[in-house]
Amino acid sequence: MSRKIALITGGGDCPGINAFLASAVRRGNREYGASFVGVRNAFAGLAADDPEKYLLPLDTESVVGLENRSSTILESSRFNPFTEDNIAKGYPEKMLKNLKHLGIDGVLGTGGNDTILSALRLEERGFPTVMAPKSIDNDVSGTDVMLGFRTAISFGAQAARSTADSARAHRRISLVEVMGRHAGWLALEIGVASGADLITIPEKPVELAGFCAEVGRIYEECRCANIVIAEGTSISYDDPVIVKARKKSDVVRALMEETPEIDAFGNPKLGGISQILRRVLRIELGLKKIEEVRTTDLGFTLRGLAPAADDIILGIRFGIKTADILLGEKRSGVMVGINGLEIEEASFEEALKPKTVHRSDRELQALGVFISSSSQNTRP
Repeated sequence: MSRKIALITGGGDCPGINAFLASAVRRGNREYGASFVGVRNAFAGLAADDPEKYLLPLDTESVVGLENRSSTILESSRFNPFTEDNIAKGYPEKMLKNLKHLGIDGVLGTGGNDTILSALRLEERGFPTVMAPKSIDNDVSGTDVMLGFRTAISFGAQAARSTADSARAHRRISLVEVMGRHAGWLALEIGVASGADLITIPEKPVELAGFCAEVGRIYEECRCANIVIAEGTSISYDDPVIVKARKKSDVVRALMEETPEIDAFGNPKLGGISQILRRVLRIELGLKKIEEVRTTDLGFTLRGLAPAADDIILGIRFGIKTADILLGEKRSGVMVGINGLEIEEASFEEALKPKTVHRSDRELQALGVFISSSSQNTRP
């Protein structure tokens, strides 16, 4: 009997997802005779009162050329059906009931930490689920890289180089902010690839006197400075430089006092650290105009890009492997990943272990990462 498989794409969108969808559908159709239906808005669609409205039938004909499309054709959401409140409201049972009603036998999906955690909870309730990792943050364990990361690095490095050229022409300091809540892979690789003078990552808290002094040294020597900053860069509320800046700048005071919104998985919604550092640098370096320090927030720019060849190939390989596991081997509860050149698998529990930048300070400094002489109580 033909099996019916649901495809979901949860969390932030990124390049390579559509290649995964197309590949899984082709492999499942041709090799195993399975049918596929995409579910818009991931777990939110599966838990809806009218789940039929969220369905998108997919077959080998409908996915022709899909590999080259950006983002995800299934849309996305960060809905978490397994919070205490949503469990009390019966969303997990509602999802299982909807899956049974729709005649779905298994789920293939892409996601980062939060979506993989929800997949684990679904698997624990007895529903077969296999995942592929995707995130421009590259912060899931069990894989060297995730869908979206290589495309984001390529475009991000090009964008950062263009701001660097402009900074040289106008003798400015340029701050380029990129995503990375807890892991600094994106900032590190964009910074190195673009030739940044300085890089900050969440793993290395920033002591601002030393940071400003280093930026000032670079600026005096080169008449410009190019810095790549992770959104999760940690600075202390009690740092004397911040205390001073809060008194002198309404913007710094407002941003430091603002409480970040929290998403459905308990993660703070970050962004804006470059605006704080822009004003801190102006004050500490005694610059006459704020225009002498420019900021560029690449943010969501890196999510909706057309996928580079690396992400298309990776998406295709992930799609084949997930279909083989679920339909051919009739196993579930795992995430596929790439280690070296090989597509392998890891348990959901293994995938959810933190994956942050762990390299020696000596190597990181050689690559341009700012390393403070001491650590303080920090602000995420």
